[in-house]
Amino acid sequence: MTTQRIHLNRRLSRLAGRSRSQAGMTLIEIMVVLTLLGLLMTVLAVNFFGMAEEQKVKITLTQMKTIQGRLDAFKQEYGKYPTSSQGLNSLVSPPPKKNGRTPGAFLDDSNLLVDPWGNQLEYSVPGPNGKPYKITSRGADSSPGGDGPDADIDNWQGM
Repeated sequence: MTTQRIHLNRRLSRLAGRSRSQAGMTLIEIMVVLTLLGLLMTVLAVNFFGMAEEQKVKITLTQMKTIQGRLDAFKQEYGKYPTSSQGLNSLVSPPPKKNGRTPGAFLDDSNLLVDPWGNQLEYSVPGPNGKPYKITSRGADSSPGGDGPDADIDNWQGM
């Protein structure tokens, strides 16, 4: 019975077109496949990381638009924008008015005052080119200047 199996295995190997010594992948073939998979994963990871950073910039600009609307509501209530010393926190905890009445919060979520990189948004009065204020995110590196995802973002960009 064992002899029959050996003969059957030899016939099957011949029919498959390979001898017993050719019946698998070589180490070099496996290494080439793994190298190609590694390169593919690297390209995909780099592209994904770039897209994630672009999305963070878009999220920051959207946050700034929301804050701009809330700053306009603050101005309607108080007749002026918050000072630099009051900062953006005055949207979450408004100061009392001259009549002693304190309006409700203009911004319910203080998380909107933090950019996607975890840094506080900066607020300064007056803003550039005659604008009333400026809201700034320092980007991924949290320091002034920079390129790409490290670049500063402000609410008047492109305007």
